[in-house]
Amino acid sequence: VGDTNEALVTYYDIFVRHAFGNFRDALKEVSYSVAMANMLSFYQSLSLQFSRELGNPVLPDENYAREIMQLLTIGLYKLNEDGTRKKSNGDDIQTNDND
Repeated sequence: VGDTNEALVTYYDIFVRHAFGNFRDALKEVSYSVAMANMLSFYQSLSLQFSRELGNPVLPDENYAREIMQLLTIGLYKLNEDGTRKKSNGDDIQTNDND
């Protein structure tokens, strides 16, 4: 997918541009970024309807909501008030699991 470094630098720049803006604008720009497309494997993908018309229906990647939650809102690990990771038996506590 082209230059991965360029995609990641551009992704980083989104957060620089929106550092003092609002979450909605940052989320919209991240959603359309090449870096997010790579993470979610929808780079150069087709809509379900268009892929049906071509005779090869492909269902959309359903990881978008999970990635948005983990990357931009709650994060991967539970945190203490001071920002350090909460521990259980020496291990970081994840914010979600498969239960």
